[in-house]
Amino acid sequence: MIKPVDLLFTLLRFSLNVEENNINTSTSAFAEATNDDWQRVFKLSVEQGVLLLCYGGWQCLPANLQPFCKLKLRWCANVVKANERYERYKTVIDKLSVLFLENNIKLLIIKGITLSELYPTPYYREVGDIDVFVAGNTTKANKLLSRVGMRHEEEIPKHTTFNLGGIAVENHYTLFDTTLPFGKERQLYVQMEKLLRNMLADCTCLTVYSNSVFQLPPQVAALHFIGHTFRHFCCMDMNIRQLCDWTIFFTTYRKEIDSNLLSMQINELGLAKFVCHINAVCSGYLGFEPYFMLPAKTDKQAEHFILKTIMRYKVNPSIPVWSVLCNLFYRNRIYKKYLGKVTFPEFLYPEIKSYLVSKLKPQ
Repeated sequence: MIKPVDLLFTLLRFSLNVEENNINTSTSAFAEATNDDWQRVFKLSVEQGVLLLCYGGWQCLPANLQPFCKLKLRWCANVVKANERYERYKTVIDKLSVLFLENNIKLLIIKGITLSELYPTPYYREVGDIDVFVAGNTTKANKLLSRVGMRHEEEIPKHTTFNLGGIAVENHYTLFDTTLPFGKERQLYVQMEKLLRNMLADCTCLTVYSNSVFQLPPQVAALHFIGHTFRHFCCMDMNIRQLCDWTIFFTTYRKEIDSNLLSMQINELGLAKFVCHINAVCSGYLGFEPYFMLPAKTDKQAEHFILKTIMRYKVNPSIPVWSVLCNLFYRNRIYKKYLGKVTFPEFLYPEIKSYLVSKLKPQ
């Protein structure tokens, strides 16, 4: 029986050019794929944020192995929409670039377009918001964004959110959320924030997309990306697209990243087990060749845990209390696995307190 997830990962390897020279030997499973199988692959690709990357993948297949016509049209319609959104996304970045340049603020973008531009076709990587970091100028930047008509939407300790033309812009005070309710996780990100700030002070940022838009240097971006991925994993809102990001980022910057330094920092932060497991999953499913934190041995149980967490369906939202409790129990398992001994009360009390405060807060 064909598993849609196996077809999906094969399409992703094609799209990432991992199996560029091995397409003929990797297409046999598609010969048996039914219309229902393709429907399930389509649905799964939407859920996992890789719809367009899968589109790029089946473009590599012979015509007789591609999805049926009606589904192709649905895929193509989404590709057109994504291209239009990516153009709007770049237009907003252009406006930010001009605005900040005129006011002597260096526009540093983290994640987002800095990852998209690494892909063979940038807009195949679905984009969300624009994350901006202007250390020391955040308040000034907020005033500028308000003055030019950007709609102010949200204010939290980590960032202020604005909206322009349907694109959210998050202006960051910090690179990580250092006010998290769970103590061990908060301490981790306080430590990472300090480490990244020190690294940034000694580095020159690279340009991306245009000469007035900057991105983190690869060494700094690597550690930030690991921390960001761990946070998403712990919140159970990580998806397969982030595994693709991991594969494309670390493959692209292989020569620029000091693997010994990165491995030392990962060990000091206590994230060695998590990084090894992600490396193993990306290696086994997406063809990534790890060069730091090499998995000592194949751990199928750990890989299964990673994939199960990533692909876990949301608990029934019609029962919010049950949903929250199930979420907390599963997250406690994640913390025990990757942050050492964590008692449930130690984790549960601050999380429930934070949840209740957010619910009781006036809208």
